[in-house]
Amino acid sequence: MPVAAQQPKAQAAPHPQGQHTHKGQGKNPPRIGDWLREHKDLPLDQQEKLLESDPMYKNLPPERQSALKEQLRRFNTLPPEQRERALKRMEFMQSLSPEQRKQIKDANQQLQTLPEDRRVMVHKALRHLRSMSPEERQQTLQSDQFKSTFSEQEQNIVKQLAAVEPVQIPTPESK
Repeated sequence: MPVAAQQPKAQAAPHPQGQHTHKGQGKNPPRIGDWLREHKDLPLDQQEKLLESDPMYKNLPPERQSALKEQLRRFNTLPPEQRERALKRMEFMQSLSPEQRKQIKDANQQLQTLPEDRRVMVHKALRHLRSMSPEERQQTLQSDQFKSTFSEQEQNIVKQLAAVEPVQIPTPESK
């Protein structure tokens, strides 16, 4: 299972490379978080054994193997609600296009340059914006209050992150 490298605070757990093929699934790799969801209730030692037996994991350099194991250990120390949030974040990131993932990565790098109190403000604004309709979101982003509350850099970060929506994969019902 791929590591959610774009979101290091999620402390996502590993799956080597992301091309793991489960029995009966053919060439379709699982979505991010599938491996963890499938094995999250197992004790850490059993998770590590499963990871070590994965052919993709065996082909990784030793330092990458160690990093994946450490991430798995960190994931297992999270409280259940944080684990669930990390899994949802991984699934969300997997649903994005490569360009969208890069956009999030770039915006998060900029976000890390802000003081802690401003990062908190940006995160609050994002949560608020995500609860709005697209029209309300656009009005808020163009409002004088938004422009007076956030610096130009902060506005750009909020706009970049608020603009990212998961790729919609057509379902049989939506065709």
